[in-house]
Amino acid sequence: MKNFFLLSLSVILINVSALAQTGSSDIQDIRDAYIEALKNSDTPGILKIYSDDVVIHHIDGTMLDGASEVGSFYDQFFEENKATISFENVSEDEIADNIMFYHDKVFLQMEGEDKIRNIEVVNIAEKVDGNWRVIKSYRWPMPE
Repeated sequence: MKNFFLLSLSVILINVSALAQTGSSDIQDIRDAYIEALKNSDTPGILKIYSDDVVIHHIDGTMLDGASEVGSFYDQFFEENKATISFENVSEDEIADNIMFYHDKVFLQMEGEDKIRNIEVVNIAEKVDGNWRVIKSYRWPMPE
């Protein structure tokens, strides 16, 4: 009986671990897509990671509501700027079926600037029709 219990527990832990790694891998795919789109000044590529009704609470206190506002923001950003970005994962968790929460430290390097901008980002992503899309994003500068 003890062996059966341990075997059952092992199977459950392996399955939970595999599911967590899948979510983590999917979230990393979102990060990678954002890195490429930002590097290539690709607004349509950026929009692919967001839901149509995304809400972004931006670092300057403004809110971007929906894909149209987000697209306009990035179009304007890319007219005036070139940048690269990297992410350091702080935490991530599946908080409900097909809903992921993740928190990243973000390092934004603007072309022509020596100092890297440090930003904290918390995103909530939802899996719809097999694709993860960010539905809420909260961004603020990291304390110096």
